[in-house]
Amino acid sequence: MAEPESGTPTVSVVIVNWNTRDLLDQALESLHAQTRTVTFETIVVDNGSTDGSVDLVRQKWPGVRLHPLPENYGFAVANNVGFADAKAGYILLLNSDTIVLPTTLSGLVDVLDQRPDVGCVGARHLNGDGSLQRSIDATPNLVNDFFFNSELHRLRVFHGFLQRNNPWWGPHDRQRPAGWVNGACMMVRRQVIDQIGGLDEAFFIYAEEVDWCYRMGRAGWVVWFTPDAEVIHLGGQAMNNAAHRRVVLKYKGWLRFYRKHYGWPRRLGLRLLITFISVTRLAFIALLGLGSLLGIKPRPRVWELVTQESVMTGVPTMLRAWWRVLLLRA
Repeated sequence: MAEPESGTPTVSVVIVNWNTRDLLDQALESLHAQTRTVTFETIVVDNGSTDGSVDLVRQKWPGVRLHPLPENYGFAVANNVGFADAKAGYILLLNSDTIVLPTTLSGLVDVLDQRPDVGCVGARHLNGDGSLQRSIDATPNLVNDFFFNSELHRLRVFHGFLQRNNPWWGPHDRQRPAGWVNGACMMVRRQVIDQIGGLDEAFFIYAEEVDWCYRMGRAGWVVWFTPDAEVIHLGGQAMNNAAHRRVVLKYKGWLRFYRKHYGWPRRLGLRLLITFISVTRLAFIALLGLGSLLGIKPRPRVWELVTQESVMTGVPTMLRAWWRVLLLRA
């Protein structure tokens, strides 16, 4: 249900796009087709795309307010541009690689309508095949970071401990408070932005929503998760255009979060963790390179396990990427 000519919409939907023309079109199609009970306006902020995304919006979606930026300024900057143009009391951050479902907007609006203490609420994310995509977690801590980044979370012996102590590993089947929710589909009150500001533009991409949720909590707002709102998130499609940078940007964002909010003991702990992980992965990537020289091509699952990257960009590229991670400043 789009907003009529007059009146204020319930939700301002802000979509940041970078070279995902067809996915953006799909997201807009699903948003307008599936949203029946909530009035909304749509704002697209394009980060200097070169794939015809801007022309698509101008020609096919004239009702969408478009902000074409001259270059890629990052996720945080682009969203803040959209926030400044938003008219509604609720603002939905929606990735261009999402498919909106009938409950997406309505389920999030219901929470904010019923819970005035909730500053932002996240949806239950699904993969393209309908399986669960993990989309909430506790406030960052070294224990959780160690299990995730060392791949030990894959061992069944740790599953019970992880599910009891971190919502990331749980079933995502009940409403609950969270440390942070996935920025691919999260709804925020305008009051929150007026009080604490938008996303921190020092984060180019990754961990900016973690930082934002942390700041909300410090300001007295509750960060909430609801499985009653679902969205399909195809995941990482924009960054597939720069897959060699993704792993570096992820760790750069995480390090910035720790530097900004935590004291030196935890910052040192994260630095040691990243050093251990980087050296280990560099060694295994080198082994993959040796195998390639012997004619042994790594399987996709092995590649992802070793490199933490689903796109097979090549051994030299991933060696350079993880070397850059190793040298990141704590």
